[in-house]
This record gives sequence, structure tokens and C-alpha cells, in this order.
Amino acid sequence: MYRQGYGYLIIMFVMILALTACSSSSIHDFNSGETATTKVKQEDTVYYPDKKADKAKNVVSADPKPLQDEDFEVFYQSHKIDKNTDIKELIRKWGYGEGYDNFNRGYVSGNGTYRRWSLSYPKYEDPEIDFVVLSKIELDGEELVDGESYLVAVSLENPKYKTKRGLKIGDTLGKVLQLYGQPTTVTNKSLVYSKNGLHLDVYWDTKTEKVDHIFIEYNMEKSVEQQRSGDYVEEDAQPDPDLEPYTIQKEQSFTTTLNGWGKVRFVSTLKDEETNNLIQGKFFLEVNSDKYVEKKILYEFPEFYGNNGRMIDKIKAVGFKDLNQDGRTDIVIIADYITGVNAHGIETLPVAGIYFQKKDNTYTTLPKLDKNINQTGHNQTLQNVIQYVSKQRINVQ
Repeated sequence: MYRQGYGYLIIMFVMILALTACSSSSIHDFNSGETATTKVKQEDTVYYPDKKADKAKNVVSADPKPLQDEDFEVFYQSHKIDKNTDIKELIRKWGYGEGYDNFNRGYVSGNGTYRRWSLSYPKYEDPEIDFVVLSKIELDGEELVDGESYLVAVSLENPKYKTKRGLKIGDTLGKVLQLYGQPTTVTNKSLVYSKNGLHLDVYWDTKTEKVDHIFIEYNMEKSVEQQRSGDYVEEDAQPDPDLEPYTIQKEQSFTTTLNGWGKVRFVSTLKDEETNNLIQGKFFLEVNSDKYVEKKILYEFPEFYGNNGRMIDKIKAVGFKDLNQDGRTDIVIIADYITGVNAHGIETLPVAGIYFQKKDNTYTTLPKLDKNINQTGHNQTLQNVIQYVSKQRINVQ
């Protein structure tokens, strides 16, 4: 009896230990689940790079380390890539990459002086990494060859290669904000982090809300200036919205009839200003006639009020109406501008501006009126703007 009771006690003791272990394991699992949930919530936290500081404090790593030059370095096959990377050394080490000749020797653009091209590894068809290079064209006997060359930018094309802080393709926007904090610039498809002429451009897929492209610029400004200096440009050439740096907004471009101009094409465009990286709205009147094979710019409108220090996401609405009852056609523009970014993409607000037609048929703006329209919130729709302006006394000469 004694032995049987002793054995029973041992069994009971073992069962208590097992239950204790299970309980401990359950607690550990619960805490892990809570931590994971917290991380998800933190990644979804809204991040505002402008004035909404209260919510910005909730972002994971709300105070990431300031950017350093080394944050723009990457490593490919244990080789450090930075703004001083020797292109010829890369070629000596890895060659030109499979498919170099089939892809027109990596050609991107050029003129008689410079050639912009890509050096892709391990192959051009499906690269892991892509180096953008600018080379001065030199003559070797009767053959044109790449002379002095330098690294313009590098593009990470495969998730196994990360930035210095660990960002890779496939990461969420929340992860970007977690690692880098407030971006220097926000566009409708990318976050840009800049320091000392170096730029880390993080592009995302608007459907998956994940990083799909990482582009690091080392000597972009220098390359643009050098390549442009080798281009031949006619002094009297008119800007053409069909060419860079203008991108036509087709849904907000219309054929219309305006006083003094007749039947014309009103063209809405977005222009990427190289000087400050802000996407700006720009508007033109264009010839509307089948007899012109090439479009001709008749008139370039004054600066759009909505450009005032803002990054334009899109041109939202355009309206043609005589707003001040002077018999001339005025033009109302509403655009969306970017106010911030969160884990799901960009956030926008509307901004309106008006072009009033003068007696000589050109157009002008009234910045004070534009400011009042936007400060009072009468900028949501064309009807909002028209109703507000109809109550004002406006005299344009």
C-alpha cells in the first residue's frame, strides 16, 4: 500500500509540472501574439511629415538616427558600392553582365559627348542589381568607346540585397517609416530621403502597398548637367508637353474655344522640377489643327497657385467659365497635393487656383483671392469655387 501511494504521488507531481510548463508556454505564446499585434498596429500607424506631430509620435522608432553618408552605401557580392565606386573596377571584377550586347550595350540615352547606360548583374534580362553610368564618349581609332565614367545611381532589383538599414523589396511602407522616419520628399509613388546630394528613392506598389523598387542616386545632378550641356537646343524652341519634363494629364486636357484664341487645346501637365524635386502643375494652350503634324505651344500660363511649396499629386478638375461677368473666359483649376504618407500610401488635400483672362486675352492670377478660396475651404469642387468667387468684386484689366 505504501509503495502504491508513493507511486501515485510521483505521478501527480509530474502532472503538476507538465501543467505548469504548459501554462508557462501559453503565457509566452500570448505575449508573443501581443507583441506581433503591436507590431502590426505600429506599421499601420499614420505618419505625417508635416504638421500632425501628435500622430507622428506613435510611429515605431519615431526618432530614427539622422541620415549619414554611409546610409546610402550598399553591398553587392561583398563589394561596397558608394558615390566613389570605380566603374572600371566593377567591370574588371564581374565583366559587363550577361546580355550586355543584346541590350544595346545597356544604352539609356546620349548625345555626341556623353552616353548614359546601365551595367546589370548577373544578367540584363532579370538583374539583381543595376548600375546607372555616365561615360564620356571617346574615339579609339575608328571606334567609339566609353572614356571617363562614373556611377550615377544604383537600383536594387532583388529582395536579397538590402540598404544599410536593412530595407529591401517587399517590405511594407510601415517598415520604411520605421527605419528612416520622416522623408525629405513625398511623391505619388515614392518616398525620398536626401543628404549632401545623395538620394534614397523608395518606390512602392500602390496595390500591394509594399516596396517594389529601391533607387539610390549618387551623382544624378552632375550627370544631368553634363549630359544636357552636350545637347544642342535651339534658342527659340518652345516647350513641348509631349516631351520631358512634362507629363500630360490627358483626363484634364480639353479642346475648347477661348476669346481671342479661337479653338485651342488646353493642356494640363505635371512637371518634375529638378531644382527642388517638387512635382508641379503646368498649363498650356496648344494649336488644335490637323494640318500641324507637330503640336505647337501658343501660350504658357502663369505659375499655378497650387504649386506654392507643394508636391502636386494630380490635376483633379478644370473648369471654363466667365467668373467676373466681363465677357471673357476664366479658368478654374483644382489639384490634389500631397500632405503626408502612411502605411497604405499617400494622403492628399485639394488646392484651387484661378486664371482670369485679361483684355489682351492673356491670363493672370490673383494670389490673394486664391489664398482666401483655399483658407475658407471653398476648394473642394468647381461649384464650390464658382459660388465663392461669384460673391466677390473682381476687376481684371
